Amino acid sequence: MRKSYARRQLLIFVFFLIFLVIGIGSLYIGLNTKKIVSLKYQEDNDIDYKVYLKDNDFFEEDYIEKGKTYITSLIDHIEINYKYNIDFSDEVDAEYKYKVMAKIESNKADTTGNYWTKEIDITKEITEKVTNKPNYSINQQVSLNYNEYNELLNSFKKSVGLTNSTGLLSVYLVIDSNVNTKEIETPINSNLVLKLPLSELAIEASIDSDASNNVKEIKKTVKEDGVFYSVLVLLGLFCSLLAVFLIFVLIRSKRVYKRNYKYDLELDKILNTYDSIIVNIKDLPNIDDYDVIKVESFEELIDAHSEIRKPINYYQAEDYSVFLLLNDNIIWEYILRRQRRKRK
Repeated sequence: MRKSYARRQLLIFVFFLIFLVIGIGSLYIGLNTKKIVSLKYQEDNDIDYKVYLKDNDFFEEDYIEKGKTYITSLIDHIEINYKYNIDFSDEVDAEYKYKVMAKIESNKADTTGNYWTKEIDITKEITEKVTNKPNYSINQQVSLNYNEYNELLNSFKKSVGLTNSTGLLSVYLVIDSNVNTKEIETPINSNLVLKLPLSELAIEASIDSDASNNVKEIKKTVKEDGVFYSVLVLLGLFCSLLAVFLIFVLIRSKRVYKRNYKYDLELDKILNTYDSIIVNIKDLPNIDDYDVIKVESFEELIDAHSEIRKPINYYQAEDYSVFLLLNDNIIWEYILRRQRRKRK
């Protein structure tokens, strides 16, 4: 009976551990549906331009290539070619808008400061779309009438009487993109700018171009939804509740076992602990002629045994066990009884 009980308890405990692990693991995966997704992209940009000259007696060629030094009074117009390319780490759907605009600035000559700024759209805004592609490109050409912007600046300076100021013309390719993947939606905005001085004087100046080529990464925490995660949560709850139920069964079973088998446990404890001083007898002796001292615990019988050093006689009946310690005409008696549960 006791071996069967032990096996049953072990089996319940094993199933408790299994359901507990499954429950906690399923709940953890089912509830922690957030993950970090990323989209990498690299812009590969370039600004190419040629500076066309007015008719003059000094230069034989019609234009000067980029990266040179130019005399502003000889500039007629500038042919600009903006090249913009963006590569993604995944296929994207994108809508991008772009246009070329100019900005004229009248700035303080010796200190930081600005007198006047004017922005002018050179081209209309163009909208393009791509679907399921890892990149897209823009190739935009414009012809810039340098003298027109120079005259606007000079007109402003004359009207307000400014003499100590400098002029700057910035020509931008402005790109506004909205990029989508399955998990990320993000705007990407870029500017390619060409800067050149404005002046009524014939001075030397160099054209400044700014076209960045950067590798960037967009990270986003997203929550995954789906039947799979809902099923995991339900499975986790079911297994966790089942594990709680099994631990309750274990505790209750142990209490019931102790209550129902208290007699067997106590008897085993006595027999195993004091086997060397206990003698089994088949029949109870007639004790009518003895002075019988009934003790309430087996420990009291052991105390008496310590005094007289004689073996303890043990007789087992169906529902009780009798322990007798005889010395001359005195008998110490301890009876261990099985307690029957009362029926309601």
